[in-house]
Amino acid sequence: MEVPTGAISDLVGKKKTLILAHFLSAGGFMLIAAATQKHQILLGFLIAQAGWAFYSGAAEALAFDSLKEKKQEKHFDTVISASNMMGIFFMVFSSLLGIWLYNWNFRAPHFAVAITYGIGLILSFFLVEPKIDTEDFSFKNYFSQLAQGARQLFQPALRCFLPLIFAMLGVYYMFSYGFIKPAMAEHFDFFATEQAVIFAGLSLLSAVLVHFVPVMRTKLSDAQGLIILTTTLGIGFLLSGWLSGWSGLIALALIVGTGILATPWVSVVVNRELPSKYRATTLSTIAMVTKVPYILVAVIAGNLIQDGLIVQFNLAVGGLTLVVALIGGWLLKGSFFKKK
Repeated sequence: MEVPTGAISDLVGKKKTLILAHFLSAGGFMLIAAATQKHQILLGFLIAQAGWAFYSGAAEALAFDSLKEKKQEKHFDTVISASNMMGIFFMVFSSLLGIWLYNWNFRAPHFAVAITYGIGLILSFFLVEPKIDTEDFSFKNYFSQLAQGARQLFQPALRCFLPLIFAMLGVYYMFSYGFIKPAMAEHFDFFATEQAVIFAGLSLLSAVLVHFVPVMRTKLSDAQGLIILTTTLGIGFLLSGWLSGWSGLIALALIVGTGILATPWVSVVVNRELPSKYRATTLSTIAMVTKVPYILVAVIAGNLIQDGLIVQFNLAVGGLTLVVALIGGWLLKGSFFKKK
């Protein structure tokens, strides 16, 4: 659903898309919260997933185009870093609140999520649509938008960054949203309680680091920054295959910190090069492609972890990530050695 919804956002407007995104997400979670049968939970999740797909790309595109309309797009790295930092803080807060809500009533966290999206729905009506590169919706324009949006990724200014972008975001998504993160933590003898504390602490520390992304970008070129982050991510996975016990915190910190820092940095690099009329479509294309590694690897990873081979899996992921970092360094060798 990622790419089609991004194209709709570019054609009908980011504001309308965000209104629809919050409406679907609120409705989906309300159905999950009230569900009495399995198929109701599945239907509610699919509706919420559609809402997330509409949100993906549209919010970021609206933020960049709003700044661009005011000729302040140079401040986008500050805006996206602050947004990511606040998001992490609220994620940690809501996770802790969710524990209390769940102990009170197992449906309460889902109702809370639905209510939160409902508040977002109300606030979405107060957004102002940037008047940049707007087009009338038609099926002809829609299918053209899909093709042109994907094609933007391969323009000269972006294509050399693609291996790094897809490796970093893809591997981090695979780590964060599947069972690899808890399995890796369990390998270090960190179980439910320890994981809750460790990942909350690492997220808060990373949120503080994200605040300094604009400062880092004044010291490092984007090529240098993304190559360093990709290399660090690969090292984190390699170390996870060698470390044990509490020393495993080093590997977890490198992976979590790198992944969280990479998100706003990649966003700046990509948004800077995209024309407004294809922005949401292209961002949604990136969001889709970065989920592909998880889709391809999930079953393989599950079997390896079940067979006690998580070390071998982590070493393979780390090695492949470092290979991509080398390829990215070769593609960007002209930019890597430039002074900032």
